[in-house]
Amino acid sequence: MTSISLGRGMGSLLKKCDCPKPARCRHEYTIRYRDSGGNQRERGGFATQQDAKDELTKIYLAKKDQTRSSSIDVLARMTYEEYVADWIARQSRGWAQNSEKRVNSDMGAHILPRLSSRKVGTFASVVLDDFILSMEQDKVGSSAQVHAFDTLRKSLIPLIRKGVLPRDLFDDVVPPQHIAQKIEIPTLAEIKNIRENANDRLKVIIDLMHGCGNRNGEAFAASLNKIVADDVYRISDQVTRYREVSRLKHRNVGEFRETPLPSQVKETLHWYDDKHGNEDGYMLVEWDPKNGRMRFPHYGTIRRDWLCALKDVDLEGKYTMYSLRHFFASTCLSNGIPITDVAEWMGHKSIEVTFKTYRHLMPSSVGNAAKRLSLALAV
Repeated sequence: MTSISLGRGMGSLLKKCDCPKPARCRHEYTIRYRDSGGNQRERGGFATQQDAKDELTKIYLAKKDQTRSSSIDVLARMTYEEYVADWIARQSRGWAQNSEKRVNSDMGAHILPRLSSRKVGTFASVVLDDFILSMEQDKVGSSAQVHAFDTLRKSLIPLIRKGVLPRDLFDDVVPPQHIAQKIEIPTLAEIKNIRENANDRLKVIIDLMHGCGNRNGEAFAASLNKIVADDVYRISDQVTRYREVSRLKHRNVGEFRETPLPSQVKETLHWYDDKHGNEDGYMLVEWDPKNGRMRFPHYGTIRRDWLCALKDVDLEGKYTMYSLRHFFASTCLSNGIPITDVAEWMGHKSIEVTFKTYRHLMPSSVGNAAKRLSLALAV
């Protein structure tokens, strides 16, 4: 009596005879397997080996579906708060530190106060609509709504994949839309006036933002080590709102982007280093007596410095620090630099972001094409 074992969990098949060549004799096959309770079972009456294998496969898949159904039932009965705790613990291993803090912030401020006690299996399109409506009624800003809904979506996607929630859950939901404020672009003369009234640290930030297109946090991480050529500045990290160095937005750890480095900006970096240089590589770190160590400046401190500089030149309330990046982009585009290059230098997630934001600053492509075609056809 020879037993043939199939894959793990599949069971085995055999013939209960003493024939010298069981595979060729006419005796029936018997199958052995374990049921969903773990008890061993045995059934005979299969004329061919393939019939026995087919039955074992059928039993195995039925057990698998039963186990899966049981897992789905467990998830469906959990509260969203219980599910999210496990989801964050599993997902956070692959997140950047700043991303984990963003998710926790969205959960604590907007999502869990509204959905913590809801059973996971009861999520439906109407629930998501009510969630968005409640944020609107509470006058949550459009940007915060977008981030919160995106975090909620990310947390529910694994449940859709596992079959706990329907695949069309988001189909009929209109997500929150970020309402961008009107872009205000300072003139070069205004930037020079602001800069003249800025402290040394703010001068570096202003120059990196309007001269190289740095984001706020990227400018806070200024370093001479990032000058990789006479006219190239490498942006490889940023300072978060928690005063910690983190990877770039829309980039993996270790990835970077390079931007043009105007000679004036390079001179500012060397000037600041000569005057305030430190041994840590990062130029703008400062001694924090409260913590007894060198730390990056707080966002609130830099913003206060910026507002004071604006007030001194009668521009209070007209521009934000981000307006400096708009100056960089508008200067590049108005001088005919391809939008693909500008999108790369700005670090946008896609060229569509650059196009939607700065389309009005680009020369009319239709008008230019018409003029060029008129000249070509006239020859």
